[in-house]
Amino acid sequence: MAKCEKILIAGFSGAGKSSLLWELKRSSPDQEWFFDDLDQLILKGHKARDISQLVQTNGWEKFRLWERQSLEGWLKEEGKGVLALGGGALSQVVLDLFKPSRKIKFCYLDAPFEDCWNRLQGKGTEARPLINLGKDRLSEIYQDRQRIYQQIDWVLENPQGTHLEALALSFWQMIALS
Repeated sequence: MAKCEKILIAGFSGAGKSSLLWELKRSSPDQEWFFDDLDQLILKGHKARDISQLVQTNGWEKFRLWERQSLEGWLKEEGKGVLALGGGALSQVVLDLFKPSRKIKFCYLDAPFEDCWNRLQGKGTEARPLINLGKDRLSEIYQDRQRIYQQIDWVLENPQGTHLEALALSFWQMIALS
């Protein structure tokens, strides 16, 4: 199938990365792939129930360190895997470090800010620490991160109402063509 071994799904908080990940797992064309969510790996590793708890207790700086360590550990695992990154896990440093690798590919799940905001307002918002910053500040962060996301070659559009099955099909087609 694909020449790459690891695929990192990036996108803003509320873009649908975790939902896409589980649909990819369900629809995988072969059993060689493994699937993980970076936030879930961090929670498991620190025995916490949600990201807000970790950030409140330890601060963003410590959380971002754990995020980077978890990502680097995951990339060292054997086999072909897909990882949904946390909304802020992709920095310019991470992109510059891993993008040149032929074995690591990035997929940007692009959703309009208003759609992300609406999703963040829905169920489970207590686990989303960025929501506390408010809509205006979150919009600024979204715009700032666009400079990083625009450097990613593989883009999946995910406006409100997109079916996960269609996104997963597009994803697997991109992988087959790589």
